Amino acid sequence: MTKILNVNDLCDAIVGSTLDVSRQRALIDDLETTVARVAKTLADHYGVIAERAEYEAGFGGLCVNFRPAYDGQECPDVIDHGDEGGDWP
Repeated sequence: MTKILNVNDLCDAIVGSTLDVSRQRALIDDLETTVARVAKTLADHYGVIAERAEYEAGFGGLCVNFRPAYDGQECPDVIDHGDEGGDWP
């Protein structure tokens, strides 16, 4: 048997662990940096903007905001499917 944690569960486990706070912050920083790099690659591919990745315990977990690069730009389907109820200016 195994336990499967998604990235948000992993972040929650890090913050809830007995690791010292500076080590917890370093691990979360590493994950935020990696997610931001991946999001930027995806955003660049679709010509949209990816803002910084940020982990907030109890408030969405590890998230990245995407927004249009210009007025009237359509939201790419792959982004929309991740947050169908979200706003796209």
